[in-house]
Amino acid sequence: MRKRKNFNWFALVMFAMIAYFSTVLISQQVHLAHVNESQRIADKRLEKAKAMNEKLRKELAELQDIKNIERLAREDLGFTKEGEMPYQAARP
Repeated sequence: MRKRKNFNWFALVMFAMIAYFSTVLISQQVHLAHVNESQRIADKRLEKAKAMNEKLRKELAELQDIKNIERLAREDLGFTKEGEMPYQAARP
């Protein structure tokens, strides 16, 4: 009588489970890498926004001081006080 080889179902099921869980683990690692990259980009944008916000706060504080407003009006707009003569350099 010939010996009949039995198919090892246990080994097949274990191989399938290992393959499935390996695939799940790899896909989770790839997703986690994408999430970390997105987090890094968002952190950079946040730092830039915080720096811009701080710069604008300083500018706002300067614009609320009457002496700075007067200086800006004189330098940028050419305003003068009452009784002053405006000075303009001759153009060559």
